[in-house]
Amino acid sequence: MKLVFEKSVKLRTSDFDTFDNITPYAVLDLFQDIAGEHATKIGLGYHEMVEKKLIWVLVRTKFEIIKSPKMYEEVKLVTWPEVKGRVDMDRDYLILGENDEVLVKGKSKWVVVDLNTRHIVRTKEVIYPEGEYVEEKTFEDLPKVEDFGISDLPSYTAKTAFSDLDHNGHVNNASYANFIVDALNLSKNEEIKVFEINYENETRQNEEIIIYYSRCDRTILIKGTQKERLIFKAKLELK
Repeated sequence: MKLVFEKSVKLRTSDFDTFDNITPYAVLDLFQDIAGEHATKIGLGYHEMVEKKLIWVLVRTKFEIIKSPKMYEEVKLVTWPEVKGRVDMDRDYLILGENDEVLVKGKSKWVVVDLNTRHIVRTKEVIYPEGEYVEEKTFEDLPKVEDFGISDLPSYTAKTAFSDLDHNGHVNNASYANFIVDALNLSKNEEIKVFEINYENETRQNEEIIIYYSRCDRTILIKGTQKERLIFKAKLELK
């Protein structure tokens, strides 16, 4: 049995922006959802992990839009885990259209944290079921987004709200994508091709995040901070 999971979903109006482009939030939310569902099916879901005083923590995510999905289109979501590293675990994703055409490909990097100590634990604490790993990788690696200085850069202030929270009580990973697109306010001819984000520190309700961004041609670097605390770094490439 291969360690792969797939399901079909129909894309909704709310998954698209005012220009009818699928939003980064929607892509990240679809990735989170299918990753969680697969983890549950193999005995490593949220509740199973909490019983062991462990929790999954997302470290990085990257996706590339190969062909823009369409509103109301029925797509197939596919995900599979890669062979575990010592402290991190990569997971791959595909969003497939008609005839299994690749619309979006993505990868995420996860760690497992001890709920009591808040320290990262070794991946030997996570036991995948017996099965055959999928050899395909959507991206060969998932390096960190480069850092940059913020002096004299434009900024945007986002305030976290109740609707941004997940069941752990902190801001949902996908919600940061909304903060980013609100800060950038892209025009109709600035469609996102590649989106990657590194999560550095969590935030909770009613907190302000100052978002700085630097543009060079079709590449945009973004950084979210709280005073001296780095919350996230992101990088966008426009079509």
